[in-house]
Amino acid sequence: MIETSSLQVLIALSHNENISKAAEELNVTQSAVSQALKNLEGKVGFPIVARHGKSVALTENGMRLAKVAKQYFKRIEETIEQIHLENNEIKGKVHVGSLYGLGKTWLSSRMLDFLEAYPELEVRLSMDFPENIIKKFEQHEIDCLIMPEHLVPAFADKKDLHDEHTTLVFGSKFDITSKTDLKEILSHQIIFYENNDPNFYRWCREKFGVVPRNIKPRLVVNSFGQMLQAVNENLGIAVVPTHVLKRSHLKDKVRTAGKEFEVYSNKVSFAFHPDEAQSYKIKELYKFLLEVTKDL
Repeated sequence: MIETSSLQVLIALSHNENISKAAEELNVTQSAVSQALKNLEGKVGFPIVARHGKSVALTENGMRLAKVAKQYFKRIEETIEQIHLENNEIKGKVHVGSLYGLGKTWLSSRMLDFLEAYPELEVRLSMDFPENIIKKFEQHEIDCLIMPEHLVPAFADKKDLHDEHTTLVFGSKFDITSKTDLKEILSHQIIFYENNDPNFYRWCREKFGVVPRNIKPRLVVNSFGQMLQAVNENLGIAVVPTHVLKRSHLKDKVRTAGKEFEVYSNKVSFAFHPDEAQSYKIKELYKFLLEVTKDL
């Protein structure tokens, strides 16, 4: 009989490809991981991993077995969830993935509120760049995603959460009004969230019908909070989500050109695996987040 502990080691190796990292994830020793692998290979009768120096990679058969192991544990969790549901309880775990900006400025505090409503539920929130979060979602390490609609992978089911808007912000030394044209705006020093900042370019397109080229920003900083701080210090102008500005302690210190310079940016979606469509935890989380988006 194959021990469940060996299957857990197999799953940990499927996304770590390193014995020490797998051991750290499982909170066991490296020798315990190595011994579990040896025992598992002895029982199944074929190689599970291929070793390359300090790294290990699952063989094709190892990956097939890992996929089944994940499904096995998922079915157990679903059965436990169903039993709790029948008793009108929400217990277990839910892993949410989001991007840094939305995660830090809004989602993290909302998840704390969700935990208060469901104290017996274990919630994990991961914030990262889109490609990393989506990869974890593809591997079923993440249960649901909160991110812009255009980034949601095609294989996922999704529901609308809220419409996001952006606005131009600037400091006291900048003379920008609702009548200022794009040429004058581009004459100022500009602060980007990332290289080729999509928020800035999308804002230009929606507001002026033009996407400028070859902009050389004065500063690139992967934090809306730091962007607003730089704007407040008159280091340049920037485009930020309105919900970020609304919740910032700098909202009364930086300036905007009013509603006329506020534009629709994108739709934020709640995405989940198709086989989780009937999950009570997923349904309750979506219903909760849909309600609290009213304060954005």
